[in-house]
Amino acid sequence: MASELETTPPESQDGIAKLARTVREKILIDEPVKEDGLIDQLERAATEIDDLLGSSFGPRGMNKIIINPVGDIFVTSDGKVILKEMDVLHPIVTTLKKLAESMDKACGDGTKTAVILASNLIKNAIELIRQGVHPTTIIEGYELALKKTYEMIQYSVKQATEEDVRTTILCSATGKGIEKKQAEAVTDIVLKVVEHLNEMQSGRIDLNRNVKVLKKTGGTEVFALEGLILDENPAREDMPKTFENPAVLITNYDLKIKSGYLNPQHNLKMDSVKTSILFEERKKEMCGEIARKIINSGANVLFSEGDIDPYIETLLRDNNILAFKKLKMKDLEKLAEATGTTLMTQHDEIHPYDLGKADIIRVEKKNGENFVFIAVREKAIASILIREPVKYGLDKVEEAVDDALNNAAFFLKNKEIVNGGGAIEFELAHMLRLFAATQTGKKQLAVQAYADALEKIPTILARNMGMNAIDALVQMRNAYSKGIEARIDISGKVTEKGPEVYDSAAVKKLAIIAATETARNVLRIDEIIPKK
Repeated sequence: MASELETTPPESQDGIAKLARTVREKILIDEPVKEDGLIDQLERAATEIDDLLGSSFGPRGMNKIIINPVGDIFVTSDGKVILKEMDVLHPIVTTLKKLAESMDKACGDGTKTAVILASNLIKNAIELIRQGVHPTTIIEGYELALKKTYEMIQYSVKQATEEDVRTTILCSATGKGIEKKQAEAVTDIVLKVVEHLNEMQSGRIDLNRNVKVLKKTGGTEVFALEGLILDENPAREDMPKTFENPAVLITNYDLKIKSGYLNPQHNLKMDSVKTSILFEERKKEMCGEIARKIINSGANVLFSEGDIDPYIETLLRDNNILAFKKLKMKDLEKLAEATGTTLMTQHDEIHPYDLGKADIIRVEKKNGENFVFIAVREKAIASILIREPVKYGLDKVEEAVDDALNNAAFFLKNKEIVNGGGAIEFELAHMLRLFAATQTGKKQLAVQAYADALEKIPTILARNMGMNAIDALVQMRNAYSKGIEARIDISGKVTEKGPEVYDSAAVKKLAIIAATETARNVLRIDEIIPKK
């Protein structure tokens, strides 16, 4: 190592040292940490994450403004975005980030519930450790509490009707802080999209592959199409704008002639008008050949990754062909799959079977911006266009659409639901405390700590609704003692009346299991050793 540093220029050594200092600042640990110092580190990290996500939890949660290292600004209450953009490398924070990532990958929802629960399990464990309870005992108590929680939640699960499914998806959209009417529109659109995909794929839905979400500022609209929506301009504004049952051609090369093709030996000089005219005539002749190849193929609509020569554009326009140029390859690949089109390379001969099909292709202008709507009803692909006047509102609706899509897709596999609004967590916490009373030894304290962590969910919801959290929990206990399933309502009251609020039982179970496993792994740590 020393020899490597000796051969490194001084300026490079300074850069490496500066990078190491920056990383250490983000990790917030310089020396090995264990015993009391480790306990303080765990408590600090868990408390800060709990406070950060807790204040943004629920439909009335507050937003965070995040400025990342490259200067991008995010205004969001979405848990996975907040954690992803945090520029902190502390090992405990990183562990909770990975929990959020795994929840998002597994079901696309429940990230904040899982992270808040894991943070509180860690915090409550720290209190017990300071009272003399060994971490191994706490871990055993948490495992016991998890098994009992999973067993008890089964008694609260019910099979969702079609209306219950809609209500649950509506709750997930509303939970992102958008207005109720907008959430209802998002819910209806998402249900329509998922129903179409399910019909085409028989339940094997891949949202990343089968759904494209396009967001644009300007106007107020959430629109879905069975097919693709692209924000692209025609190669010429005077090209035709609408085709029914079009033949689609896709190319991945420039449709233009470069000087190197005309004069590969580079022995011609533009030293006379005659030479220049001959050069242009030959160029037009070669462009005409390219255009005729496209025209003779029978294609009505052309999508090209490369540029298109203006003369070719004119010939295509004259033959009633709509063309688009300089498209992204990922859009072309999705378009090729949706329309059944072969992606043509420069030297390919175009055959009728290389052309794709669509029901309708039309170009429509919205707020001065062109959109291409490619309707393909018999394929498992859909697009959702979101338009909002300001970027902040756009991001909120996108988050609502994302959560609604994930919940809707999840319900195709499992239609089990539980009461929302903190009701299920309160109920589980209450039953766990009764269970803890049957235990002996210090494990009883760990089970009670687990119950306290679960009860933090309705506590945070009540606080974010502007309610007194203690009064809200007292009212929930009174209701529960009378056999009434009360919840924290969006109106800011503890009630059993009003619109129903449900959560996906599968997502809730996964959040509880993942949070417990994360907390157990953290509590097994006895030392943090930074690498020098």
